[in-house]
Amino acid sequence: MPTPFDDSVPVRGDVPMSLHPDSLLGIGAALNQPDTLGVTVLSAAREGLRLCYDLFGRMNDAERDLQAIAAPARRRQHPVERGGRTEISGDVRMVKGKPTRVVDATEFIAAAEQAFARVSPAIDRRVKELNGYRQTLETRVATALDHPTRKTAEGLALAAEVRAHIKAMKKPEQRMQFVAQAVDGGDVATVAAVIHAQPFLSGLTPETHATLRARAAAQFAPVDNAQLAATDAALQRLTASSSALVKRYGDILAMRDAPAAKAAKSLKSLGEAGR
Repeated sequence: MPTPFDDSVPVRGDVPMSLHPDSLLGIGAALNQPDTLGVTVLSAAREGLRLCYDLFGRMNDAERDLQAIAAPARRRQHPVERGGRTEISGDVRMVKGKPTRVVDATEFIAAAEQAFARVSPAIDRRVKELNGYRQTLETRVATALDHPTRKTAEGLALAAEVRAHIKAMKKPEQRMQFVAQAVDGGDVATVAAVIHAQPFLSGLTPETHATLRARAAAQFAPVDNAQLAATDAALQRLTASSSALVKRYGDILAMRDAPAAKAAKSLKSLGEAGR
């Protein structure tokens, strides 16, 4: 049976590995569970990263080939008696501290704009899709941590008594141990009474309250809870990759300010004069 990891993407040395779909391998085990929502989450996340990785690489290829057809820079080494400095001449300027050949990048920029306009919405759709899956998993976990009668009059009264009983315990560790035993024993009614109320009502600190909720989630909804955490990680990875792609795209757009690009634009404008 095919898995989300079957769509192999070649690794490139000129594209950050964090953009590669296989960077999700660390969270793949939690998501790649048959007949769970995680498989769909993993597939969507990998597709989003693949789009980022592919476009980033194509941009690099185009710029590399553009530079390859540019006039070569000329390097001249002055004698020691004349200072021994290295002089680089030709269509060269310093870009981020490195001598870079200046080329007419008008077509390159236009192509990058067209590609980004096509791919960017697809990446945004994957992010939106993942957010939807996350919401579904979050709802499932919340449901597993609740009790059907908690919001009834009888349930509310019982929950108040449970919290009062816990709060009356003298030591904080006794309170935590009591709730932890309820979690381990599958006592959803007791656990729900505590985690669905403010921590101080049970005499707990916010940190202890959060720890007990996490323990309950792992106990009562182990698969959905693990996949919720993995989905959060996948969303963070895809968002970061999208930001890296936007930055790469911004570097290309900045080439409009290069002398050759400005000259090409001016020449085109001159040729269209009087039309």
